[in-house]
Amino acid sequence: MHIIRILVVAAFVAASSMAAAQSVSVTLTEWKVGLASDTLRAGSVSFEVKNTGSMTHAFYVRGNGVDKGTREIPANQSATLTITLKPGTYEVFCPMSEESHKMAGMARKIVVTPGDASSTPKPPGF
Repeated sequence: MHIIRILVVAAFVAASSMAAAQSVSVTLTEWKVGLASDTLRAGSVSFEVKNTGSMTHAFYVRGNGVDKGTREIPANQSATLTITLKPGTYEVFCPMSEESHKMAGMARKIVVTPGDASSTPKPPGF
């Protein structure tokens, strides 16, 4: 019985680590980065980025050990950036034209809070 309990726990841990990424919609347009919320939960995050502007933009995340971004996104196209975020404060911005887009207002801060442990299902018998 003890072996079965260990196997159940191992299967649960494996399934939990493959949990779906949190999806966040991002809209880029001339001189604005649009996000539904400035607060996210720690863990895997997929930024679904849509460029609704008239020129090429990109989306970049920097802070707390993260320094990653999308490819250049032409007008009316999309890209996805999936990264793991730890609790802390990050800057998101458009890095185009030697960061002149960022300086023109395409930047904002996001806060990542610890994940909610109470939302994680418990394995049976625990």
